[in-house]
Amino acid sequence: MATPFATNRRPVPPRDNPFRSACVDALGYVPPNGQTWEEIEFRIRAADFRGALVGPHGHGKSTLMHRLAKLDVPCARESHDVIQVQADGSNLSDVKRALTIGPPRLFLDGYDLLPWRLRRKVSRRPQVIVTSHRETKLPTLFRCETTPRLLGEVIGHLSPVVKQALADDAMAALYSAHHGNIRNALRELYDRVASGEFQI
Repeated sequence: MATPFATNRRPVPPRDNPFRSACVDALGYVPPNGQTWEEIEFRIRAADFRGALVGPHGHGKSTLMHRLAKLDVPCARESHDVIQVQADGSNLSDVKRALTIGPPRLFLDGYDLLPWRLRRKVSRRPQVIVTSHRETKLPTLFRCETTPRLLGEVIGHLSPVVKQALADDAMAALYSAHHGNIRNALRELYDRVASGEFQI
């Protein structure tokens, strides 16, 4: 099925764009390969909340981590601590503090960005889950890898109209153009919807 181009394209305002960041963030983690959330949760608990989520950029590591951080949340808090390591090292003091006086469970997004001494300390800590682009000294809990099918499912959740408009080869091309980075693929669709390419 060809993409339905409007005869006279009408730009779609941000508030009506199904691929705006608020909609994408609200969608949360979509398990790949037919996995269920119950299976994921069982595996995390069996590992006693210790290990690494490994995969390339935009393949769901951070989204999965934030979902895991909401398991067994103390009543007065929205989640356990999730620290996003900054590339410039500006929040390394937060990591050091969490390693010494932090909560029982620590969620560290960006293990690769830590100096090797901090990585070593993190790898020895109980109940720590990290994200990484490569293998770590922690057990690998999940390899986060996307597929064109998963991209299609995410698009279908956000906009059945756009999902129906994209033929399989167009979906595969979109996936390939962004090297499996679903978030970047959704940003492209945001721009295409905004331009009026699709009849939303």
